[in-house]
Amino acid sequence: MSKKLLRMTRVSVLAAALPLLTACSTMESGGSTDPSAIAVETIQMTATVKAVDRGNRTVTLAGKNGKRVTYKVGKEAINFDQIKVGDRVRVTATETLAVFLRPQGTPASVGEGAAVALAPKGAMPGGIVATTTEVTARVVSVDAASRHVTLQLPDGSKRTVSVNPSIDLAKVAPGNAVTAQVADALAISVERP
Repeated sequence: MSKKLLRMTRVSVLAAALPLLTACSTMESGGSTDPSAIAVETIQMTATVKAVDRGNRTVTLAGKNGKRVTYKVGKEAINFDQIKVGDRVRVTATETLAVFLRPQGTPASVGEGAAVALAPKGAMPGGIVATTTEVTARVVSVDAASRHVTLQLPDGSKRTVSVNPSIDLAKVAPGNAVTAQVADALAISVERP
């Protein structure tokens, strides 16, 4: 089955998708010697196309909860003309947070980057957008018994991650700066019912 992706920026897609959240959110953690901690969060949602305005390049989607939201679709979505009322839009958003307990000021091992892949002209609309950024986070709390560390990211949000057993948590304290790599991937496909 061919897939189509509507190209939107990471922020606008995630903001657009949240009101339509209908599926599940899962959190996994794993342990390897590098990075020190890792967390993966995946959100999947499905919506139904309720209206398409080709002149204004807008599409109205409704989630399982019935809430409708209208989105402006950029000209980059070359297969917009393929979208029809009744089509299903599937969105999978994945965020991976990898934490490195290395001294502040240590050069980054991965810089920022982005990649976009769109369905070819004539296929059902779809695509993938992926970004990677590296930031400095602050340790908020350490729970050595459960091997969890809570971090505050630069945007003020907090994330709790499971820490690899090989890391000596006695050396990690609230206020410490740690390096965090955040990778986001968003896949959108439009399918016929």
